[in-house]
Amino acid sequence: MTVTQLARSLGVTEVTARRKMRRLLNDGIIRIVATVDPFDVGYEAPMIIGLKVDRGRLDEVAEQLSALPEVRYVGASTGRADLIIEVVTRTSQDLARFLTNELVNVDGILDSETSLIFRIYKQSWHAFGRPPRHPRDDKPDGESSAADSNSTR
Repeated sequence: MTVTQLARSLGVTEVTARRKMRRLLNDGIIRIVATVDPFDVGYEAPMIIGLKVDRGRLDEVAEQLSALPEVRYVGASTGRADLIIEVVTRTSQDLARFLTNELVNVDGILDSETSLIFRIYKQSWHAFGRPPRHPRDDKPDGESSAADSNSTR
């Protein structure tokens, strides 16, 4: 999405959108990152691992996991797992090495359930599923009607 499109969708000027975006970037509230499908760059073994941990050591375990280079995501969760991690390894041998040499050495993990991802159907980076729409953006770019120009919003 361009800054012009962002401004239009928010109903503000491009200058305002650019200024607000710069502030959010500078304050570390948003970041612009690139991502790839791991399969497209030769990684065969992305996985999601649910971990049951000693709850008194939850933060400590999360910090240890966050330090591992294979771990892309660490989140506390509800349900059967206390922590959910996303791990990406290049090969199944690397996966085995991670599980038997790295994960097993993290103190405080009581149990794990590993799910190998064999195909990614959707990977979205919109914070809430879809970017917000402004009521005036129900028409294609630049299109307006006589009713729009006569309305008193």
